[in-house]
Amino acid sequence: MRIMSLEERAYVAGIVDGEGWLEYRRKKMRRNTRPGKPIHNVLVIRMEVPQVDGRLIDYLMATTGEGNRDLKKFPNHPTFKTQHRWRLCHHAVYRVLNQIYPYLIVKQEKAKLIIDHYDEQFRKRRQSLS
Repeated sequence: MRIMSLEERAYVAGIVDGEGWLEYRRKKMRRNTRPGKPIHNVLVIRMEVPQVDGRLIDYLMATTGEGNRDLKKFPNHPTFKTQHRWRLCHHAVYRVLNQIYPYLIVKQEKAKLIIDHYDEQFRKRRQSLS
């Protein structure tokens, strides 16, 4: 994790607000590797920013110190360009959102849910340790 300057936080928040995507939901997932293939309720927390120009993804990764790059190709559409995606999951989403939250406008409500979820988890963990 990297501590961003105020200008970097505002810029990253603008990118996330305009181009990004936040996911915070419960989902039922089947564990095919376990006997009986049980179904579990899983909390999915992800953030993604898709972009055709990979330089922005490089900037986001270097500025935040978080996430990874994924490429999506469109083989059936020759005119479509390859899409670069900056992806973060779970704690990485929390660390980035903690820094950019004051600058978010459109995605501020969903970001607040994610931040509150992790703050509650960390509070419970501290109480159980003391």
